[in-house]
Amino acid sequence: MVPSLYDLDFQDVSRALEAHPRFRVDQLWEGLYRQSRPVDELAVLPLALRSELALNFPPALTSIDSQKTADERTVKRLWQLHDGVTVESVLMHYPQRSTVCISSQAGCAMACGFCATGQAGYDRNLTVGEILEQVARAKREALPRRLSNVVFMGMG
Repeated sequence: MVPSLYDLDFQDVSRALEAHPRFRVDQLWEGLYRQSRPVDELAVLPLALRSELALNFPPALTSIDSQKTADERTVKRLWQLHDGVTVESVLMHYPQRSTVCISSQAGCAMACGFCATGQAGYDRNLTVGEILEQVARAKREALPRRLSNVVFMGMG
């Protein structure tokens, strides 16, 4: 598995960018965590660096489906991970807040008879990057609203 940028901590990002000026680390970190932007939208970084990062650290999530309620206050998204397993996240807008429910597992080991997810079986826990990228994408999608709550669920 190739890690995504969200799998890297600050020291890992520094090591990955050691051939570049030090301020590039701060620019990338700011873009990922404060602005929640994908690398290709980080115009403060040179195009060659953006291309290098995209090649070496592909996104952890690929959106394969989304459903919105008629009032667009709830968006359910189906993501595919690098190994082909799928997980869901749900972004919900309320009058005073926006909340995202994110998956932390692919599948469930409980095998409860009443639950389709449990009957499907357990694949694995998600990586840090797969979890953080769900939050970053929801934060970006919620704009101009502030994402105020993050709820962890198993499979979704």
